[in-house]
Amino acid sequence: MSKSKDNSQKLTYETATGEIEFTLMSDMMFHYVMQKSEKALTGLVCALKGIAPDAVKKLIVVNPIDLNSAGKETIMDIKLTLNNNEVLNIELQVYPDKYWIPRSILYLCRAYDNIESGDNYSLIKPTTLFCITDQELLPNTGAEFYAKYRLTNLKSHHLYTDKFGINVLQLNHTDIATQEDISNNLVYWANLFKATTWEEFKNLAKNHPDIEEVGNLIFELNYDNQAKELLEGQRRYREQMNTQYVAGYTDAEEKYELERAKDKAALAEKDSKLAEKDSTIAEKDSTIAEKDATIAEKDSKLAEKNTAIVEKDATIAELRAELEKYKTSANIIEKNILISRRYKF
Repeated sequence: MSKSKDNSQKLTYETATGEIEFTLMSDMMFHYVMQKSEKALTGLVCALKGIAPDAVKKLIVVNPIDLNSAGKETIMDIKLTLNNNEVLNIELQVYPDKYWIPRSILYLCRAYDNIESGDNYSLIKPTTLFCITDQELLPNTGAEFYAKYRLTNLKSHHLYTDKFGINVLQLNHTDIATQEDISNNLVYWANLFKATTWEEFKNLAKNHPDIEEVGNLIFELNYDNQAKELLEGQRRYREQMNTQYVAGYTDAEEKYELERAKDKAALAEKDSKLAEKDSTIAEKDSTIAEKDATIAEKDSKLAEKNTAIVEKDATIAELRAELEKYKTSANIIEKNILISRRYKF
């Protein structure tokens, strides 16, 4: 790397003032500083895992970067092994990502696949993905400073395994950090990531030799011409990718909304036609009902007439029966009269 004579000879980390152009929130800066400063990396790991420094016996960066050969597309997540028996993957997420959840699961699974074909499964190392972000990656969850996600039983909440998980450090929520978060120095590290001026950084670095080393490394890259070109190139690349992502997402949303509007219009038209048909059917049903009512009324009147006829027929039958009785009686009387006359004469 080439030094900028005009700046680096006049300025030092202790005397630098103003804005820090490339902070720890630059993923290339973060990766470079952490692989260079074992003390700082140990401090960050201890904060993220909630362990004491003496629990860290060996910490290896599996994927170090070389600034002389690094390109704008270099993967900047830091992959570590802790004490040769645990895999840690630390990433910065400084741009919105609609698909961060499936992507984070994929990265975690890839890191968890840490044995060779044919190896015993007992050799699989516990793996955790740590995401440090200032973005709202989980919009449907409540605000949380440090969230830990593990496989659990949905009914009993029994932990399936603690050897596979994702932790999210949300830099924008230091105000709701727990006492445990503060005790583990997570809030301190969050403030280091958010520091945008040398004054802020120096205030945080006081009495912290490991962080003073971080300050010197940040200063070195900010005043090295070649490093700054790399950092600027990567920043522009990330911004361009993010812009394309947002533009593509916006275009997709607009197309979706347009298609949705068309579908709604078509559905509304179908509903309108269906409503017209329903209205026509209802009118026909009403007409049929009216006709049925008229027929029923006529049937009722006809039934009444039939009943009256039956009643009249019954009356006529009774009268005829009475008449027959009278005729029979008259005939008998007439015969008796004739007989009486014969005997008289």
